[in-house]
Amino acid sequence: MRRLIIIAMFLIICIISCGCTQQPVTPSTGEKQISTPTAAPITPTHGILSTGSPVAEFSNVQPNVTLTLDPGVYILSFQTDGPRKMQFLINGFEDYEVEEVLTNGPFTGALTFSPTKTGEYTLQIAGNGSWIAQLNRADMGTPMKVPINLSGSGTQVTPFFYLDTGLYIFERNVTRIPTTEFLLRYSNGSFVMDPSNSYVLPGLGVGSPKTWIFLNITESGIYYMNTNSDQNPCNWTASIIPSPTLPPLGPGPARLPE
Repeated sequence: MRRLIIIAMFLIICIISCGCTQQPVTPSTGEKQISTPTAAPITPTHGILSTGSPVAEFSNVQPNVTLTLDPGVYILSFQTDGPRKMQFLINGFEDYEVEEVLTNGPFTGALTFSPTKTGEYTLQIAGNGSWIAQLNRADMGTPMKVPINLSGSGTQVTPFFYLDTGLYIFERNVTRIPTTEFLLRYSNGSFVMDPSNSYVLPGLGVGSPKTWIFLNITESGIYYMNTNSDQNPCNWTASIIPSPTLPPLGPGPARLPE
C-alpha cells in the first residue's frame, strides 16, 4: 500500500513538472492588421487666395445651398475625378444665372461671381458622377505687377494684378479653335468693358486665331480675369506687358535751299 502511494505521488509530480497545464494564448504583435481603405480628401484649388474657411461646401450628395452673402468677390471652385457635365445655377444674383462646364477628365476649376448687395442667394450644382465644390470669399493677397504672366488649365480664375492707366499688350497662346476665353474684371468683380460698352476686354473671341491685342486701361487699380474653356483640362498661358512707347517724331529732314 505504501508503495502505491509513493507511485501516485511520483506521477503527480511528473505531470506538474511537464507543464501540461494550458497557458493563455497571446496574439502575435507582428500579425498584419487588415483595415478598410478610406478615400484621400481632395480640396478644390484656384488662382485667387481665399479668406478663412469655406463659406459653403457642396458635393454630388449635397448639391444645393441657400445662404446670406455680403457684397464682394466669391470663388466657386470645383473638382471632378473624370468626365463630367457640370451646371451651376445661382438664384438671386444678376451677373449670370447658369454656367455650364464640361470636363473630359479629372479637373480642378473655378468660377467667380460678385454680389453687389447683401441678400439671400441659392446655389445649385448639377453634375453626373461624383464631384465636390466649395465657395470661398476671395483674398487679394499681394497683387501681381507687370509684366504679368498667367497660366492655367481650363475654366479658372487668375490671381489679382495691378495695372496703371496706359496701353498694354495682352497675349495668349492659341493651340486650337475655339480658344480659351479671357474676361477682365475690376477688383469688385464687375466686367471691364470696351469704350462702346459692347464687349468685355480684352476682346479676343474664342473663334479668333489672333494671339495678341492692345489693351487700353483707363483707370489705375487692381484687376483679375476669369477664363472659360469648352475643354477641361486645357492648358493655356497669357501675359500682360506694357506697350512699347514710340519715340516722338522729329522735325523731318532738313530742306536744302534751292
